[in-house]
Amino acid sequence: MLKLLVSNVKSEKGLVLIDQAIFSGNSFIVTALLARFLGITNFGTFSYVVLGLYLTMSMSNALIIQPMQVAHSKFVIDKNYKGFTLLLQLSVGLIFLIFPLLINYIGFPKIRLIEGINLIHVGLLYCVWLLHDFLRKSFLASQEIKNTIVVDCLMASIQLVGIIGLGVTHQLTLNAAIVLLIISYITSSIAGLVLMKLSFSNLCFKNEYYQYHKKEGSLLFVSSLLQWWSSNLFVVTSGMFLGVAALGAFRLVQSMFGVLNLLLQTYENYVLPKASQLFSQSLSESKKYLRVITQKGGLLFAIVLVPLFLFSKQSIYLFGGEQYIEYHNVVRGMVILYAIIYIGYSVRLPIRILTLNNTFFIGYCISFLFSLCTFNFLLQNFNISGAIAGLIINQLLMISYWQYKLTQHQFTLWK
Repeated sequence: MLKLLVSNVKSEKGLVLIDQAIFSGNSFIVTALLARFLGITNFGTFSYVVLGLYLTMSMSNALIIQPMQVAHSKFVIDKNYKGFTLLLQLSVGLIFLIFPLLINYIGFPKIRLIEGINLIHVGLLYCVWLLHDFLRKSFLASQEIKNTIVVDCLMASIQLVGIIGLGVTHQLTLNAAIVLLIISYITSSIAGLVLMKLSFSNLCFKNEYYQYHKKEGSLLFVSSLLQWWSSNLFVVTSGMFLGVAALGAFRLVQSMFGVLNLLLQTYENYVLPKASQLFSQSLSESKKYLRVITQKGGLLFAIVLVPLFLFSKQSIYLFGGEQYIEYHNVVRGMVILYAIIYIGYSVRLPIRILTLNNTFFIGYCISFLFSLCTFNFLLQNFNISGAIAGLIINQLLMISYWQYKLTQHQFTLWK
């Protein structure tokens, strides 16, 4: 039994799970520590920086990483291609360095994005964070899992030790937190670049690679923007309408549910290939498998969600501290949202099995248009509860449209 366990851990899948645990676990803990040490207002300000980063990351992934992950079907993945994608990523990062430096040069030497944050620091953080993300996903795509673990362990160690050290000595300011994150990502990125073993001659431009990324990336770019704004418009505008404290509480609760995001991702990665394989053999067997696995997974989700709903005050206090308790109803709202999201997977997965990509895209279009038309009304009249309600309605609209299209294709799990 012990040998089997050790063998599983040393396997490629085992190493991927270990790295995911390191990466996601660090993100979870760092968010909780920053929420406590920075306070609700400063953490809300920090959340704006992170939201902007996630937007740029989704765009960068669409242009560079996602085409790279499936490029093996187009051409041989050699060091020249890796060098091209690295050069592309460095060029994207350079934009975030040039922009604040340009503003500084034309006459705003002490510009602040928000009080307490230096814009140049933010630009540098975006640059090195995106580079770290590129390196870890590049290693994952080429099955160099041990390299991924190395860069993630370096990053996580510096962040945890630094935040705890500065936090307990009461020296952790908003700007200090950003500088610490910059140091962690610079260190891990240097290690990643060494592990890539590329020479300067590999950093080359090749038109074949460029045309491929231009073609594939342009479609993914539009889709990524749409999905991001569909999911985050209510979150972003909650800070504008209700203040950074509300945004901080919103982001904290979202981070609390980050473990469920990991479970959903793992669930999809595990179930989708098996269901697709069964679908190629038998429609009824594929449906039966999805029904059974959805019911079993629903039990696991219920075990997590029900206690969070019943003990929302205790949960948010444990994660963020006393200053967040007044936002405990956000936890309850997110429980309802995630229950709907999980139920929606019984619709989402068949859409992917049938490769109804246009249907998938239109669903997000409907969601985004609803957000755009209603965020002002919902936030002004219902405050943060309106934001939660908007996210819930978004999901219901998407699921309803996808279910309608599945009915047309005679692929419905529940009668």
